[in-house]
Amino acid sequence: MDQAGLFPALAMTRWIQFASVSIMFGAALFWTCIDMAAPRARAATARLLRVAALSAAVSGVFWLAAILVNMTGSASAIFDPATLRLFFFETPFGAIAILRLILFAAVVLIAIRPWSNRVLFSLNLLVGALLLISQAWLGHAAEGGAMTILVYCVHVLSAAAWVGSLPPLVFALAELRGLEPAGSSKQTRRVLSRYSVMAMVAVGLIVVSGAVNAGFRSGFSPGRFLGTDYGLVLLVKTAGVIAMLGLACFNRFVIMPATGIASTGDEQAARLRISVTLELALGVLVLAAAALLGITPPPG
Repeated sequence: MDQAGLFPALAMTRWIQFASVSIMFGAALFWTCIDMAAPRARAATARLLRVAALSAAVSGVFWLAAILVNMTGSASAIFDPATLRLFFFETPFGAIAILRLILFAAVVLIAIRPWSNRVLFSLNLLVGALLLISQAWLGHAAEGGAMTILVYCVHVLSAAAWVGSLPPLVFALAELRGLEPAGSSKQTRRVLSRYSVMAMVAVGLIVVSGAVNAGFRSGFSPGRFLGTDYGLVLLVKTAGVIAMLGLACFNRFVIMPATGIASTGDEQAARLRISVTLELALGVLVLAAAALLGITPPPG
């Protein structure tokens, strides 16, 4: 397979991996931070986590295979014992590749075992975090020093906390819809108040770590990004994050206060669910841009 044909496959596997692992970490974190009686929403999240875990394992293995093909220029290298030995034991990221394969095996076990929701959420939170952090050694961050890797880890964990927590938020809002109007408004405001604290911390860390990471990439000279493919993808990603932030602010400061007004609460709750769903869709697109950014050569 030539490089031109491999690039889309590598970008797609990274996108699926980012989305799957973000859900593993963020959805589990949501129920760690949000304490509410929502059995249907928790059950829906558990089902989503099992699907995300299996998707993470499959896409992760394909990602490693794509890296190997990219290095050797031949798909047959995947099945060559000598090449595999060199890949796993003679390359700088061989140890990380082995660790990730172990984590993928653990992910499959997590997905197929009948864990209780609490145990399932805890395991996804831990393994999801490890998979997110280990990605640092498979992209541009590995080219920098320890500080670059640390900033990358903060960035991906924060992004996963934000994007990955949106599906269970949608599930929770849908379940609250079935309550009596007064109870629904009260519960919705309570959930959103707690969620907004977690989201604001995540967003703050995303903005700071993203700016620092871009500074590392450009040598703190943003003009170096102009006219480059890397700069274009970064611009698209930044625009997506700004759009998500705008929706989040609209939800927090416009829709959320109105849910407590009896005459408009139900209408605003419906708008809120639509807005959060749109925010999730934007988050998936931002992850696509992030996946593409990691394999786009940065400016020299």
